[in-house]
Amino acid sequence: MNSSRLSFAAAVVAASLAFAEDPAPAPAAPAAPPPPADEIKRVMEYQDNGKDRGPALLDVVACLKVDQTKGSPTIFTCIEPVTGPVKKATTVNAWIQFFCPKGGKYEDLKVQWLLGNEVRQTTDFTVEGLARTRTWRAHTPPKAGKWTIKIVQGEGKELGSTTFTVTD
Repeated sequence: MNSSRLSFAAAVVAASLAFAEDPAPAPAAPAAPPPPADEIKRVMEYQDNGKDRGPALLDVVACLKVDQTKGSPTIFTCIEPVTGPVKKATTVNAWIQFFCPKGGKYEDLKVQWLLGNEVRQTTDFTVEGLARTRTWRAHTPPKAGKWTIKIVQGEGKELGSTTFTVTD
């Protein structure tokens, strides 16, 4: 075999091997930049001096399962949100997440469960502590229809709500 044939054969083999290799992994997406300084300063000011302003409701979620596994990275997190209709007599949790400023303790909070516009159950709860606070309250809707979970503070100030549907 002459050297040009040998060179050609080596080039064919090398090209074949190059095509057989796994492609290089795609570069990782760049990390999102941090929030702007003025936004962080507003949150820090609220964290340090906002106890008289009340807690900030971050989320209210209709949830079928809350992780309560000690040591889990998702402990106290809703790991199975309601994503469609649920059957009557299924327990649903009102999973609630607040941001609480330093020294804040709020004992005037309520979870209301409404069927249509009628309040069917009200449960009081308290949040306190610094930064993120999560809690949940369970209810088993006994009737089919459109249900609303409302988070209320004091004498009726609605902080947030979510809805879900119960079927027979």
